[in-house]
Amino acid sequence: QRQKQNEIDRLEAKKVSYPPYVERALAAIRTQCPQADPRVLCDHVEVRDAAWQAAIEGYLGGARFGILVEADHEAEAIRIVRALPGRDNRARVIQGHKAAEDAAKLKLEKASIVHVLDFTHAVARDYLTASYGAVLRVHSAAELRHTRRRLTAVTAAPAVNSSFPQFGPDGNLPMLQLTCRSRHTARTRR
Repeated sequence: QRQKQNEIDRLEAKKVSYPPYVERALAAIRTQCPQADPRVLCDHVEVRDAAWQAAIEGYLGGARFGILVEADHEAEAIRIVRALPGRDNRARVIQGHKAAEDAAKLKLEKASIVHVLDFTHAVARDYLTASYGAVLRVHSAAELRHTRRRLTAVTAAPAVNSSFPQFGPDGNLPMLQLTCRSRHTARTRR
């Protein structure tokens, strides 16, 4: 009951609601290694094109809750999260240095999903470029058959031989309870 009330309070305050295991990982990192400055990936990404938002967010899935930390403290943050009890240790700490190296090696195609994203954190950009830069936006289900990692605004195919429907704009699959576009608009108004 208390967890539900906390979520309602966050929504009313227009604060992001993370999965409980991410909240506990953030708290542990902030307590044991505050200089790591932990942040959540989705707070630093905005999908500029509303027509693609649900498809991209659905494709990212749980990766949108990855934890960004200062490069010098990545190993310590990973150690802290791995030491958490039970399933709380499943939070992801993004390895920013490795993501930057991998992103630098890529040449993105014009249809890459990265081209419709805005970033407010370099590690968020590097991670999504390295991990999802090869995912292409296509405009018809017929094109899905001819592209390795692809999605349409309605259907995504995360693997070569499968596809799945995306949730509609009814809010069933927002980046979080508060979309990145809403957060950006709120920040801009301040």
